[in-house]
Amino acid sequence: MPVPARQDPRWQALVEHPEAHTYSFLALRILMQRIARNSPLAPAARAAAIEEVQALFTKNERLVAADIQSIFG
Repeated sequence: MPVPARQDPRWQALVEHPEAHTYSFLALRILMQRIARNSPLAPAARAAAIEEVQALFTKNERLVAADIQSIFG
Protein backbone atom coordinates (compact mmCIF):
# COMPACT_ATOMS: atom_id res chain seq x y z
CA MET A 1 0.00 0.00 0.00
CA PRO A 2 1.48 3.39 -0.97
CA VAL A 3 1.82 6.28 1.45
CA PRO A 4 -1.30 8.46 1.20
CA ALA A 5 -0.98 12.01 -0.11
CA ARG A 6 -0.52 14.78 2.43
CA GLN A 7 -4.05 16.08 1.70
CA ASP A 8 -5.64 12.79 2.79
CA PRO A 9 -7.92 13.56 5.79
CA ARG A 10 -6.69 10.43 7.59
CA TRP A 11 -3.42 12.25 8.37
CA GLN A 12 -5.32 14.85 10.37
CA ALA A 13 -7.15 12.14 12.29
CA LEU A 14 -3.82 10.43 12.97
CA VAL A 15 -2.11 13.49 14.45
CA GLU A 16 -5.23 14.54 16.38
CA HIS A 17 -5.49 11.09 18.00
CA PRO A 18 -1.92 9.73 18.05
CA GLU A 19 -2.71 7.31 20.86
CA ALA A 20 -5.38 5.53 18.78
CA HIS A 21 -2.86 3.16 17.18
CA THR A 22 -0.03 0.88 18.22
CA TYR A 23 3.07 1.58 16.13
CA SER A 24 5.65 -1.06 15.24
CA PHE A 25 8.31 1.28 13.77
CA LEU A 26 10.26 2.77 16.70
CA ALA A 27 10.92 6.17 15.11
CA LEU A 28 7.21 6.53 14.36
CA ARG A 29 6.29 5.51 17.90
CA ILE A 30 8.63 8.19 19.33
CA LEU A 31 7.30 10.84 16.95
CA MET A 32 3.69 10.04 17.81
CA GLN A 33 4.48 10.18 21.54
CA ARG A 34 5.93 13.66 21.03
CA ILE A 35 2.83 14.73 19.11
CA ALA A 36 0.61 13.30 21.87
CA ARG A 37 2.48 15.30 24.51
CA ASN A 38 1.80 18.52 22.58
CA SER A 39 -1.90 17.82 21.98
CA PRO A 40 -4.23 19.50 21.32
CA LEU A 41 -2.45 21.03 18.35
CA ALA A 42 -3.00 24.52 16.99
CA PRO A 43 -3.79 24.56 13.24
CA ALA A 44 -0.22 25.50 12.26
CA ALA A 45 1.26 22.86 14.56
CA ARG A 46 -1.19 20.27 13.21
CA ALA A 47 -0.12 21.03 9.63
CA ALA A 48 3.55 20.75 10.64
CA ALA A 49 2.88 17.45 12.41
CA ILE A 50 1.09 16.05 9.37
CA GLU A 51 4.00 17.08 7.17
CA GLU A 52 6.54 15.52 9.54
CA VAL A 53 4.67 12.22 9.91
CA GLN A 54 3.96 11.93 6.19
CA ALA A 55 7.64 12.65 5.42
CA LEU A 56 8.72 9.92 7.86
CA PHE A 57 6.37 7.47 6.17
CA THR A 58 7.61 8.44 2.70
CA LYS A 59 11.29 8.23 3.65
CA ASN A 60 10.86 4.87 5.39
CA GLU A 61 8.05 3.38 3.31
CA ARG A 62 9.44 -0.16 3.39
CA LEU A 63 10.06 -0.06 7.15
CA VAL A 64 6.62 1.33 8.01
CA ALA A 65 4.68 -1.00 5.71
CA ALA A 66 2.97 -2.71 8.65
CA ASP A 67 2.03 0.64 10.19
CA ILE A 68 0.69 1.92 6.84
CA GLN A 69 -1.50 -1.15 6.57
CA SER A 70 -2.81 -0.94 10.15
CA ILE A 71 -3.50 2.81 10.00
CA PHE A 72 -4.65 3.31 6.42
CA GLY A 73 -5.52 -0.20 5.26
